[in-house]
Amino acid sequence: MRIASFFLLLLISTAYGQVDDLFYANDGKISFRSESKQELINASSNEMQGIIDEKKKTFVFKVMIRTFKGFNSELQQEHFNEKFLESEKFPEATFLGKIIEDINFEKDGTFEIRAKGKLWIHGVEKERIIRSTVTISNGAINIQSHFTVALSDHNIKVPKVVHEKVSSEISVEISTQLKKKRNQFFKNYRKRQPIDWACFCNI
Repeated sequence: MRIASFFLLLLISTAYGQVDDLFYANDGKISFRSESKQELINASSNEMQGIIDEKKKTFVFKVMIRTFKGFNSELQQEHFNEKFLESEKFPEATFLGKIIEDINFEKDGTFEIRAKGKLWIHGVEKERIIRSTVTISNGAINIQSHFTVALSDHNIKVPKVVHEKVSSEISVEISTQLKKKRNQFFKNYRKRQPIDWACFCNI
């Protein structure tokens, strides 16, 4: 899968001396909910990472699939990773693109924005426009968003034996804060996963 790396935006911006234009997050919360007649499935991760370039209005967010916790049972979590998302083969979900609206990230306030980009889940790309609420306060960007993901859009197949237990459309909620604290961002990121700079050559 030739998908843009999480650090592609950072690499390009650093090369052109634009690091000061970037906001970072490494502990964003993302949760999903599947509600069917037979079963309710909830899980969340507090390890969503992201970068926003305030000048170009570009962004990239990613979450490792295996960081989702809070399932009803170990078996439910096992099915999520092995049968539905196939997290060994497709370890991350990524959303990268550009903010449509013209926002001044240096000015405090609350704004409704549309983020247009490519959503990669289960190795399948889908063009999306996702609405979000952005609150800028004291130099930090706070983002709240709610959207749905259709399993069919990402070729996620549900085995017949559990077909009645999984909704065909998943509700997703995101809450994260981004700041200009690059050193702390790298410190926390390296604890989780080493950076493979060689991957940039394949993009």
